[in-house]
Formats: sequence, structure tokens, C-alpha cells
Amino acid sequence: MRLKIVQNEQIAKDTFVLKVDNPGLFEVLPGQFFMVKINDYPFPLLRRPFSVAGFSDTIDFIYRVVGEGTRILTTKEKGEFIDILGPLGNGFSINSTKKLLLVGGGIGVAPLLYLKSVIESEYKIRCDAYFGFNSKDEIFTDDGNIATMDGSAGFKGNVVEMVEDKLNSDVLVYACGPTLMLRRLAFLCFEANCSMQVSLESRMACGIGVCLGCVVQTADNRYKKVCVDGPVFDFEEIQWQAL
Repeated sequence: MRLKIVQNEQIAKDTFVLKVDNPGLFEVLPGQFFMVKINDYPFPLLRRPFSVAGFSDTIDFIYRVVGEGTRILTTKEKGEFIDILGPLGNGFSINSTKKLLLVGGGIGVAPLLYLKSVIESEYKIRCDAYFGFNSKDEIFTDDGNIATMDGSAGFKGNVVEMVEDKLNSDVLVYACGPTLMLRRLAFLCFEANCSMQVSLESRMACGIGVCLGCVVQTADNRYKKVCVDGPVFDFEEIQWQAL
């Protein structure tokens, strides 16, 4: 569907927020995503997967400039239209019986912002959020505890180091971020007998299970597609050594 752009502005280093009109035709679960067609021309040919960072009068996406497609997207202005496909995939399941911990890294923080708002506004449950960035100029939210690798803001170090002593069997972690961060977090959750739902980031061409560009190996040596079986998985489903 083609939706009007309400806002497309830079909010941190190489990071932009894109807001489009919400047509009110569907609901979006935290963790679901849309495939965005960058422009009306043949290039870039493929859509890009964007997770939802907010959903109200607008559908909000936070994206980082990583290539020519996202660079072109930064030139789109308020009032222009953009073609999106979705919502796609399976979102997070909200469990109210455990202490909820959100752990995100980099652009992986974006879907957790929407999850946090739903948990707090609709479920009235308190959750603690821990978000990691490389440096102060990459931070695009103040809604949580911040870690930076260079120590320019908040806790100095990896966000996983920040939450390591908070993992136990009474905790459910919701996580999204770079693979190395998620892998380390998964190993710690195994050791602490801690539950975790993880949203995997993946390059994909179609978003609907056709191209098989996003398959991941599961713990029982089978394969699942991030786009239609995920992007949210129970961390015990994933064969982390294969990622």
C-alpha cells in the first residue's frame, strides 16, 4: 500500500525516523515488520525490511543508513508517498508472570521501543530496558538504561555486560540487536536458566517466505525462515553456533 510520509528526519548519527500515515486497516504486534520499497524506480529493486518502532496515528520506523537504498530513503520528504508491505512475521508474546527485561543493541533497539510502550500502556506492567550503542552520537532514545562501548554516555561497555547479573529463572528477556550480542546473551540465559524471546535481524528479499534468503538453523537441525516463522523466536529454538 502507498502511505504518505509524515516525518523523515535524522535523530542520531546515520539514523533517521520515518513516520507514515496509519490507515487504520490493521493492528501491529510489537516485533512485526514491514517491507519498504525505497522508490518508484527499478533501483533499488528489492524492498527493505523495517521493524516498527511506534504505532499510533502514524507507523514509525527507525532506520540506519547502511547502503544506497537507505541513503535514497533519507531524501524522501514529508508529503511524499512510499510503498510498504505488511505487517509481516510473528511478534513478541507478552508474559505477565515474570520480571520483564528488554535488551537491545544499535538499530535493534527500535522494535523494543514499541514493545516497551505496549507493555507499559496496555498491559500496565513495569519493564526494565537496557540499550547499547557504540557511542553517544548514535543514541536515539532516552527511554531506558544506556551503555556505550566507548563510555561517552552511560555504562561503559557492552549492554550484555550491563545485564549479566540480572539474569535468573524469574526473568523473561526480550532482545534484538547484532548477532554477536544476541549469541552472548543467549549463552548467559542458558547458564542462568532464564527465558528469552529474540527478534533476529536478517537480510531478506521478499519477506513472505519465497526467496529463502533468511533461513536459520534450529537446535533440532532443521531450518526456519526469519520472515514467516519469526522474526521473533524462543532463543532455545536457534542453533546459535550456526549464526
